[in-house]
Amino acid sequence: MMVVIGLGSPFLTDDSVGPRVVRELAGEEHPGVRFVEAHAGGLLLLEELSGTRGAIIIDALLDENLPPGEVVVSGIQRASHNAACSHDCGLPEALDIGRAMGMPLPDDSDISLVAVVARDVTTFSEALTPEVEAAVQRACTAVRSILARKNAGSPAEAS
Repeated sequence: MMVVIGLGSPFLTDDSVGPRVVRELAGEEHPGVRFVEAHAGGLLLLEELSGTRGAIIIDALLDENLPPGEVVVSGIQRASHNAACSHDCGLPEALDIGRAMGMPLPDDSDISLVAVVARDVTTFSEALTPEVEAAVQRACTAVRSILARKNAGSPAEAS
């Protein structure tokens, strides 16, 4: 089982890009893939990751060196807006803690981050900025590509 996690608040402008991408993809047929929205990162992601063989986390990314709307695909070492919550530990540390507690978690190499560079993650709004709105389909394509590469979403995966 793979899990695709859309991370972010649906009420904070571009912070909602993760949940928005998950809603787009959840309507498609991907056997063996569970789509979830999560509104906090760090230790709270462990419950969603436990028992999976891999994960894709979609999140907003704050990076002044990249233009808003750029889609970045990486491993978990790249900090996104929420995966490294300031009120909790970062995802790599959370995974270390979960593994030390004996949780069945995927290897770091089996977790991908699809991040969309955000313009605004602080204004209360359910609408994305135009640059990030235009990036939603590119982020969906990136997730589909990772699922295909990991052979997830196939009928064999569902059994």
